[in-house]
Amino acid sequence: MDLGLKDKVTVITAASGGLGYAIAKEFAAEGAKVVIAARDAGKLEAAQTTLRQATGATVEAIRADCTRGDDIDSLVRETEQRFGCIDVLIANSGGPPNKPFTELTDADWHAVFDVKLLPQIRSCRAVMPGMQRRKQGRIVIINGTHGKSPHTYALTAGITNAALLNLTKVLSEVGAPDNILVNAINPGPIETDRMRYVVHQKAVELGISDVEAKRLVCADIPLGRFGEPEDIAAAAAFLASSRAGHITGALFDIDGGITRAI
Repeated sequence: MDLGLKDKVTVITAASGGLGYAIAKEFAAEGAKVVIAARDAGKLEAAQTTLRQATGATVEAIRADCTRGDDIDSLVRETEQRFGCIDVLIANSGGPPNKPFTELTDADWHAVFDVKLLPQIRSCRAVMPGMQRRKQGRIVIINGTHGKSPHTYALTAGITNAALLNLTKVLSEVGAPDNILVNAINPGPIETDRMRYVVHQKAVELGISDVEAKRLVCADIPLGRFGEPEDIAAAAAFLASSRAGHITGALFDIDGGITRAI
């Protein structure tokens, strides 16, 4: 199935590894012109080289610390200077730090918002004017299931995810008159370093091995297993494609059925 992504200029934040990298690989394989951004220049350059070798696609790397608004503005400005426009934004970010609720200070909460929430807001704000001028665009926000299904092991993620679900709905209304479609993907347990960290934290708290902790998590998943980064990447590519032209403001749980909320 041709998704119509060939030569579409696609910016993906937090893309030197994990879900962002998998999404970049999917778009590159579809023939998009991919711009990956991350704060670690070394990892970013390595990701660019690997993606180019694997796909033969146009892949550019622009270092950007997405906790800094001026870095995001520079990322968007440089991409538009190189390619003339931005067709697709994949608004991705790292997972926020977590602690027991009573141990989270005001400084911790500010750090949570700086890592997970504000980067998404800033990147969407930065690309929106250009998309409005051209009367078209796609924004896919990579969020998380805890925004609808709160959990003590993911308190900070759940609160920021809930805010991003609200942002998705609002931006879909803001963008609709200019044919800018905005959707969110809520990954559940996916085989990433972040999820391995969450499993390890659970293991430490319960005094069990990581293997046993993972087994407990999988027991709550109807499919009985973690997803793969490629599952998220495929959904992102579809939502950015011409095949999803009448989908906006939608929230997609890619989670093996773990989310029970309607």
